[in-house]
Formats: sequence, structure tokens, C-alpha cells
Amino acid sequence: MRITASHFLLINILLTGAFYVFSFIALGGSVPTVGSTGSQVLTWFSDNGANARTYAWASTFVSLGLMIFAGQVAALLPAPHRYVFFAGVLGFAFTAQVQAWIWAGLAFHPAGLNEETARVIFTIAAFWGPAVNASTTAMAVAVAVLGFGAKKIIPSWLAWLSVIFGLEQAIETVTIFGQSGFIAPGGTMNVYLGGLLGFIWIGGVVRWSMLRLDEG
Repeated sequence: MRITASHFLLINILLTGAFYVFSFIALGGSVPTVGSTGSQVLTWFSDNGANARTYAWASTFVSLGLMIFAGQVAALLPAPHRYVFFAGVLGFAFTAQVQAWIWAGLAFHPAGLNEETARVIFTIAAFWGPAVNASTTAMAVAVAVLGFGAKKIIPSWLAWLSVIFGLEQAIETVTIFGQSGFIAPGGTMNVYLGGLLGFIWIGGVVRWSMLRLDEG
């Protein structure tokens, strides 16, 4: 069987998604939050160093897969939309890398940290959630605007899906001001609600891109 460009896109995004899910599974269910005390943060990284490093390892492949995805999809978009889309995906990948290497760093020498220092460093990493919303909103907008007007090149269903995803990501920036619970930085709104909508949206983009690649 010959692997076409559309097959490669699908395989890449499925592997990327698998690494993304695996990275969170690797952390376990007792991960600290921005509401955790310094003692709790330090204890978790002391006891779960291998989990944090596994998470960081898997995150590198997530970033790799996203950049390949960005290159393939951007090639199908007109300028300047392709540049905005590519920059958005690259921003997401880079922000995820920074967050992952902070987690790996905390896990490497936890015994050398005091509790408050560990808490501050961990909180910095947690703000990847609201910070990455700028990149994801750019990705969604770059696609959404191509579904309206006389020269639209994407179907209406993908345009409206992009609008919904983009609006949710823009609203999600309120997590910058969150302290705990649903709107905490790096919390439920960022990871689960945004993550679920992100998966659905990427699936839609991949579906449309596969059809375009097969046509070419």
C-alpha cells in the first residue's frame, strides 16, 4: 500500500494525539495544582520524578507531530492565513515545550529546592494554559475566516467549528486571573474543556486537509 500525503497526515496526527494522551496518563491522578502548597508540590516531584520526566519526554513528540501537522496544513492555505496558522501551531508547540522542561527540571533536583521556590516555579509552568490561548485562537481564526465570503475555500461546518473553538479559546484567557477550580491556570478549563474542543477541531481540520491532499 502506498502511503499518500493524506495518509501521512492522518498517521501523524493519530500518533501525536496518542503521545498527548499518554503524557497526561504518565503523570498519574495526584498532580499538584496552582492551589497546592509548596510542601505538596515538593513532595509530589520528589516522589514522582520519573512520571514528570516521562511526561516531558512524551511532550517532545507532541511538539514534533504538531509542527509536521502545521507544515502540511499550512501548505493548503492561502497567504497570509498560512503564516498565521503556522505561527499559532508553532507557538503552541513552543509553549508546551517550555512547560514540559520546567516540569522535568523540578523533578531532577527536588531535594535542592525549598518549598516556596518549588511552588513559584511550578506556578510559572501552570500559566502555560492561559498563555497558549493566544496561539490556539490564532490557529482557529486563520481557518475560520476562509469559510466566509465569496471566495471561501473551507466548508461551512469547519468554519463554524473554528469560530466556536476560537471563541472558547479567547474566553479561556480569563484563566490568567483564576485562583482555583475550573478557571485556575492550567486547570480544568485549560486542560479538559479546551483540550476536548481542540481535539474535535483538529479532527475537522485533518478531515478537510485529507480531502484537499487527495484532490491534489
